Amino acid sequence: MKKIHVHIKNDRRQDYPIFIGVGLLEKINSLIGITKYSKAVIVTDRNIPSSLVQNLQSALPIENSIVVLDSGEQNKDLDNVKEVWKILKDQGFDRKSLVINLGGGVIGDIGGFAASTFMRGIDFLQIPTTLLAQADASVGGKVGINFLGIKNLIGTFQQPIAVIIDVNTLSTLPQREFISGFAEIIKHGLIADEKYFKSVTAKKPQDFSQEELIEIIEKSCQIKVQFVSQDEKEGGRRKLLNFGHTIGHAVEALSQKTNHPLLHGETISIGMIVEGKISNLLDLLSDEEYKRLEQAIIHAGLPTETSGIKVHEILEKIKSDKKNEKGNTNWTLLKGIGKAIYNQKVEDLIVRKVL
Repeated sequence: MKKIHVHIKNDRRQDYPIFIGVGLLEKINSLIGITKYSKAVIVTDRNIPSSLVQNLQSALPIENSIVVLDSGEQNKDLDNVKEVWKILKDQGFDRKSLVINLGGGVIGDIGGFAASTFMRGIDFLQIPTTLLAQADASVGGKVGINFLGIKNLIGTFQQPIAVIIDVNTLSTLPQREFISGFAEIIKHGLIADEKYFKSVTAKKPQDFSQEELIEIIEKSCQIKVQFVSQDEKEGGRRKLLNFGHTIGHAVEALSQKTNHPLLHGETISIGMIVEGKISNLLDLLSDEEYKRLEQAIIHAGLPTETSGIKVHEILEKIKSDKKNEKGNTNWTLLKGIGKAIYNQKVEDLIVRKVL
């Protein structure tokens, strides 16, 4: 089992562990010490196999219940948060209760946001079951929901008490979901570590062994922790993690209205193609480096383009991006493979041309 220590430098001096290994669901009490809580609720969705939920319930030594939500980005909304709040209220949860999020990034966001706002905040535990959530979304303390068609417009910064990553859960993932998770993994290499970028693109995602996946997840978590621990609320270096996300979030929101909605990782891969090309046109990224980026995404089986979305719709969505300041879009761009820069201004003409 791998263990990463997270130390968040904020006024609360938060510390918590990330556990990565095999068969960790059954060991939850020895890892966390669940008996200090009055009761627990497991927040999950309809795609999670009942066997995983039952295994987790059996391992909990305290009174617990389950909330099963509809899956998918389109359900990351206030209605589902209200459903969690109602269960917490109706079942007499108090400030010594625990919310356990078992699922992908959507569940982690909904459950984490519900916990961070119920009674002004109760503890929550992240147990991510998708590769994307294990390598990225469950780490860092961003929780929230989509609102008025804008991704993650409403949310909080609230760290979990721990993250438990059981790679056995990946065996339940459809291949498309699994490959989608590699977009964030590739991004981590592109923004922070060229050697890591080479290693995670050396094979197709499905060709890595379980042992190799554990090493990959550990390294991705370490990269994200480096940024988050120094800059919890995205005032500076944490913005580097946004590479691919300005375009990606716009495409993701718009794709939900089409007949073929894209997964988060798929939209981020398209975002990296666009934002990588912008970097190239601004002479930050060489032609050869951009080609490496493009080939890595293609080799992974991730999309580089989409259809059914108009350029002006993407440009309009970008204007509502929560990372904007004083009406200006702050772009994170690449300055070579393994190095990124943030708060970059880009002319609309260039963005439109690349789109």
